[in-house]
Amino acid sequence: MLRKLLIGALILGSVFLLAMDFPTRGTDFASYRCVGGLVEKGNSAADVVGMCGEPFRETRFDMSPERVLVYRFDQDRFVYYFAFMNDRLKRIYQVSCQDDDPNCQ
Repeated sequence: MLRKLLIGALILGSVFLLAMDFPTRGTDFASYRCVGGLVEKGNSAADVVGMCGEPFRETRFDMSPERVLVYRFDQDRFVYYFAFMNDRLKRIYQVSCQDDDPNCQ
């Protein structure tokens, strides 16, 4: 019974991450090097902020209770979304800036 619940939770979590409303023109990464160190999937939100600094903003997608930290480093023409589930980094997503993107202003 417990095994079925765990498998169901894993499937639901995977569907949740796939359903997040990320922009469609980006790229997924397994890790990202910030000034303070290498950020990898599985890091806590506190670890990411410690290595990358304060985010440009924080948001949620599709009314999700999970955090998404949004970064734009220096004058880089990319925006980076760090998505968390249960306070663990699950997705790093890079999007090229467009003129109409409020994250690139």
